[in-house]
Amino acid sequence: MSRKVTYAEERAARRELVAWGKELYDQGLVKGSGGNLSIRLEDDTVLMTPTGWFLGHMTEECISRIDMEGNLLDGEKPTKEVPLHLAVYQERPNVRAVCHTHSIYATAYASSVENGTIMPVYVPSVAAKVGPVMVTAFAFPGSEQLGENVRAGIRNSNGTLLSNHGVVAVGKDMTAAVSVANEIENNAMLHFVSGQTARPLSDEDVEKLYKKAPL
Repeated sequence: MSRKVTYAEERAARRELVAWGKELYDQGLVKGSGGNLSIRLEDDTVLMTPTGWFLGHMTEECISRIDMEGNLLDGEKPTKEVPLHLAVYQERPNVRAVCHTHSIYATAYASSVENGTIMPVYVPSVAAKVGPVMVTAFAFPGSEQLGENVRAGIRNSNGTLLSNHGVVAVGKDMTAAVSVANEIENNAMLHFVSGQTARPLSDEDVEKLYKKAPL
């Protein structure tokens, strides 16, 4: 059930978006104006990064606020990926934050395997924190179809890979969502830096770890 959000709570969420945007930018998980973040507030409005801004250069005042139908309530024009973010919040009401990156290794992996592939698990944390990471089919950025693809990808997982596009990571807060994005990128990095010879965990161990994922 939604409730009124105080001014202090909204300002804190805006600061959080700015801080995490800078961290992702400094880490190189996003570059240029790519990638976007959002936080769902308790009044069922969504704070979202604006279109055209480098995530490392944002201010609290530039943050967009929309309703659950995608209508702009205040702030700058939001990222074109509004359908992606709203699809997550509609599919997973327990999710309060979405992190979408174009990180290099994860995007390379998502662009080199068949749609529907489940990413191999090389370290326990990616299974225990994220769950099964599926590669979803390509759809144009900003499209309703992309939102539907993401909806399927995060239904039973905290993260999904978008073919020829990037990563969508979700969580109870932005700390959790960014952690998921890092887990997926690091797992993909192991895949490539090992020359694709890294030994995945066994199916039996992975299934046990998947049950620990906080869905």
